[in-house]
Amino acid sequence: MKMETITLKISGKAFDDELSLKRFVEVVKKLITTRKMNVAVICGGGKNARNYIQLAGKLGITSKYWLDEIGIMASRLNAELLIAALQPYSYPKIITSPVEALEAIRSSSIIVSGGLIPGQSTSSVAVQIAEALGSNIIIDLAAVDMVYDKDPSRYPDARPIKEIDASVLIRLLEQKTEPGRYELFDRKALEQAIRSNITIYLIHYTAPEKIRDILGGENPGTIIHPR
Repeated sequence: MKMETITLKISGKAFDDELSLKRFVEVVKKLITTRKMNVAVICGGGKNARNYIQLAGKLGITSKYWLDEIGIMASRLNAELLIAALQPYSYPKIITSPVEALEAIRSSSIIVSGGLIPGQSTSSVAVQIAEALGSNIIIDLAAVDMVYDKDPSRYPDARPIKEIDASVLIRLLEQKTEPGRYELFDRKALEQAIRSNITIYLIHYTAPEKIRDILGGENPGTIIHPR
């Protein structure tokens, strides 16, 4: 029998929060042991990526290719940390392509990836991996608790949105695609999700227990519908 697979995208900011990261690891292990699921985890770069990219700028590095490569390596360091923390259930190597994800999931219940190629956000990586694995759900443990009609860090009157179509969200987002500064799901990732009929659930990375609520049919954050 084919096991259900879900894809989790975790913000790089979670790696600066020891308690939240520990709880995330516990939740993922319980998904494997009690629900008998396969899990793909995609890690953001977080503070490490931003610090290295800033340092690169101070060294005179302006090439977007090299800045992206630096960000990818930072995200893979986060992935390596999770692989170690999720033993013995996790595949012992960082996933670096969708094909590798397909191969690895045959032998391990958990696979972990960071960035894949320059110019691509980890949101797009999450959709690509989900597509390859036949996973129709992505849970985004983001740096915001919900989708808002505008940036809540800049506008106190920003209104939360419980459900939204991906096509509408594309119009709302003013996406900046500088390396290491991707916010929410970028346009390309949302377009991919529509194409592959993948539903995205957004919750805050400090509340990994809400993953179980989503799998139980609840909506503790925002649902982004693939239409």
